[in-house]
Amino acid sequence: MFYPFEMEQYLETLLGERDPLLKEMEEQALKETIPVVTPTVGNFLNLLVHMGNAKTILEIGTAIGYSTIWLARAAEKTGGHVTTIDMNKDRRARALKYFERAGLQDCVTALGGDARKILPTLDSMFDFVFIDAAKGEYLEYLHLIYPLISPGGVLVVDNVLFRGWVVPGSIFVEKYDRMVNGLRQFLEDLCQNPDFTTTVLPFGDGVSVSRRLNAI
Repeated sequence: MFYPFEMEQYLETLLGERDPLLKEMEEQALKETIPVVTPTVGNFLNLLVHMGNAKTILEIGTAIGYSTIWLARAAEKTGGHVTTIDMNKDRRARALKYFERAGLQDCVTALGGDARKILPTLDSMFDFVFIDAAKGEYLEYLHLIYPLISPGGVLVVDNVLFRGWVVPGSIFVEKYDRMVNGLRQFLEDLCQNPDFTTTVLPFGDGVSVSRRLNAI
């Protein structure tokens, strides 16, 4: 974490108490070290979907469905639908049960498989896309998702600062070198793409927010 953990805890207190289902999922993810977004990022996703009145929402990286529920609760209000992709069969099965318990099963379509193979088969355009999956594949996702984002659509990507290690001069274990360099290239490609306006926010593990310009 590149800013104090205490600050992250403080930001969570500002959200108020989460409902029992979200708290259960947070505790389960912590216990099993399952990568899920922080509550502040989840709340941010929910807010963005509401603000943009997004109807068609795509998520790459379901895990146990924690961020999906934040997205789907907003989609329920906007009259939208979430399509989420993950290749882990066990986690996807658990996510489906959480969706049912949340009463959101009609708002979510959960696809199983490698997103890099599934994305080229999708023929829908999406108002809102969220990526939180294998960091080493972000560049591939960016190229694959590009034609699926509607003009004016929003792309949000989690973990883009990866513990702050993407900052030049950071010291980290050599085994992360390829991943860090890949994220740096991802951010450069995204921020320099003339078809997007992009900002990077330093909370959670770093979140990029991009809006596709109206012309394709």
